[in-house]
Amino acid sequence: MAILNGCEFPDDRAYFIERTQMTWVKVEGDRLMVGLTDPAQTRAGKILHVRIKAAGTSRERGKPIATVESGKWAGPVMAPVTGTVIAANAEVEQDPGLLNTDPYGRGWIVVMTASDPSEVGSLLRGEAALARFKEILEKDSIRCMRCQT
Repeated sequence: MAILNGCEFPDDRAYFIERTQMTWVKVEGDRLMVGLTDPAQTRAGKILHVRIKAAGTSRERGKPIATVESGKWAGPVMAPVTGTVIAANAEVEQDPGLLNTDPYGRGWIVVMTASDPSEVGSLLRGEAALARFKEILEKDSIRCMRCQT
């Protein structure tokens, strides 16, 4: 696991980083588990509400798969690839604070399948992802912390 500015980046993830969107993707065969990165949950602050698209919902890359609300921000969580939601994390909907306290574990948001596998290949990994995160963390002065619920 890499750590930059107190932010954790597991080695077994790929990352969708576009504008202010920062999600992780864990590839498990043809399934993709998706969640918010450590910097994304830090930037949002204490997350109060989450609405997740239902299983069976198709989404294009960059379209919302969930909406997150915190005390200082409300906005979408974008699909990292074009595909279909096959599972929504009901535990996160009941306890949104999991996005803050366990973003890479119990705080996953959806599991989806990709319509176009080449989009999965375009996600950032390893040193390329870390270089992009370093740039964002420095530019926006982000230092990660985990909000307590």
